[in-house]
Amino acid sequence: MESESVGIMSDKSKQFGEQYDANVYSSYRKDTPVELIEKIIDFLKEKVPEPLETAVDVGCGNGQSTVILAPYFKQVHGSDVSEAQIEQAKANRSLSNVTYAAGPAEKLPFCDGSVQLLTAATALHWFDLDTFLPEARRVLCVNGVMAVYGYLNMKPLFENPTRAKEVDELFDKYCKVLEPHHVMSKVSILQNRYKDVKFPFEEVNRCPDVRCCFEGKLPDVVNYVSTWSGYQNFKKVDNKGAEELLDYFRKRLYEIGATCSVSPEDSVTLYRDFQLILCRKTKDGSFAR
Repeated sequence: MESESVGIMSDKSKQFGEQYDANVYSSYRKDTPVELIEKIIDFLKEKVPEPLETAVDVGCGNGQSTVILAPYFKQVHGSDVSEAQIEQAKANRSLSNVTYAAGPAEKLPFCDGSVQLLTAATALHWFDLDTFLPEARRVLCVNGVMAVYGYLNMKPLFENPTRAKEVDELFDKYCKVLEPHHVMSKVSILQNRYKDVKFPFEEVNRCPDVRCCFEGKLPDVVNYVSTWSGYQNFKKVDNKGAEELLDYFRKRLYEIGATCSVSPEDSVTLYRDFQLILCRKTKDGSFAR
């Protein structure tokens, strides 16, 4: 499971950011849901009046989580350590009030208190948190918000509980094989739902999961799991083994779908359960616990 926008402090993370096929990522990762962004904006507006000026999307990847902020802000900036991802963003998700730049999450090129919203979309686990979190606080204005969100998987929504359990078991098996190839010290932070992260903000709201559904097809799920960093790393060391694993995943998923009368060509409801953490800075200066 993970979105692979990457920080800079881990050599393995940086290597992924430099080498990963950004075209594949851009093609197979679905856009950020509007309903999720609206929850974030509503929380921000509780204490920050309109018009909203500046938003920063850190670990923006190909810009999917950046452009969706454009209707709400005068200016939106997306940053990512991967230059390949930034080039994809500029080429495919360019708007008049959106800019992109390659750079580390841990050193943001913004003045103190100049940002109203900072987002990290399935990216926080890649950052050096000891450096990034104080930096995020520094650039936020008083009552500014840092929104951290992410999802672990994208799955078909089968109403039959037996079939749904079989899909879960398939994902578990796929994950288990890829464990040696994941940067587990990073991925486990997301898998643990950021529970061990100490956010240096006066208000920290860990929201209930937000389930976002959309219409897709079973091949979309196969394409999605092929974007995982663990799979891409597996391919580098054993391309044949990685392809065999993906073929197994595809075959088994289609078998489960067939028992629900869903073929690879049929439309099916897919879902992602988003974790959402909303942090508000209510005072200037560093955070005093």
